[in-house]
Amino acid sequence: MPPIAEQAAHLGFEIVGHLTRRPEEERNRREQIYTDAAQNTYYLVRGILTIVAADGSVI
Repeated sequence: MPPIAEQAAHLGFEIVGHLTRRPEEERNRREQIYTDAAQNTYYLVRGILTIVAADGSVI
């Protein structure tokens, strides 16, 4: 299981569909930004995942 999927599952959050990387939104090389089919955003910075749900809540 990819690191984002593992961390999301550990947080009790389900990824909807496939993740799509958004390199145009990344500010530096240590950051990776992805979105899923439900427009949830996944920020992976130095291996730490932050999820911003489509409703704006942060997980």
